[in-house]
Parts: sequence; structure tokens; C-alpha cells
Amino acid sequence: MEKTNEILEHIYKNVKMGSDSITSILPKVKDERMISDLTTQLSGYEGFALRASDMLKSSGVRPEEESLLKKIPAKAGIAMNTAMDSSSSHIAEMMIQGSSMGIVDMTKYINASKRTAISKEAVDLAGEVVTFEENNIERLKAYL
Repeated sequence: MEKTNEILEHIYKNVKMGSDSITSILPKVKDERMISDLTTQLSGYEGFALRASDMLKSSGVRPEEESLLKKIPAKAGIAMNTAMDSSSSHIAEMMIQGSSMGIVDMTKYINASKRTAISKEAVDLAGEVVTFEENNIERLKAYL
């Protein structure tokens, strides 16, 4: 059960980071189609966060939010990156890099689950997040 909660916590933090990133980037986006795509992506992240949170709560665990000290550098990086270049191409590149990191991160947990006792539901959720991120990357490639 402990390893299951660990992967669920990781899923929660991962998708919350994606959600926070989009929330920071959206005000900089000028392309209406990209705004729509990122809003859809934001909704997806929030849905995954809710599902991971519900699964944790059913185990008696409250999901932990990232500390402000961990959020500030990410927000500052986004602000600095978009201050220099807020083009749709650059924003898509930033988002693709973030999604790629999320895929690598989740895949490590999925692979580790083969060696530990993690619930199938948690592994399936991690797999859904990977597929979601892959689809996000494909959609964002149109802006490069």
C-alpha cells in the first residue's frame, strides 16, 4: 500500500506542476487556438489530480501540495522564458519539454511497479498520464 500511495503522490505532484505551468503561461498566449488547446490540457491535468487525490484519500492519505519554495523557481523560469520570447512556437517548445519530463518521470514509476507491489489502478492511472502527455506533445507540435 505504501508504494501505491507513493506513485499516487507522484502522479498528483506531476499533474499539479503541469497545471501550475499552464496557469502561468496562459496569460502570455496570444493564439486563440493555442489558448483552447492549453485550456483543454489544463482540464486534463486537473482531472488527473482529482483522481489521484481521491485514490489517496480512500487510503486515508491527504495529497501533499508542493511547497511555495519549489513552485517559485518554476514560475520564475516561465516568466523569464516568456519575457524573452512569448511566441506560440516558444511556448509550445516549453510545454513539450515539460510534458517530456513528465513522461520520463511517470515511465520510471511504471517500470518500478513491476518490481514492487503497486496497485493496478495506480499503475493504470500513471499510464493514462503518459498517454495524455504524449497526446499533448503531438498537439503542440503544430505550433513549432
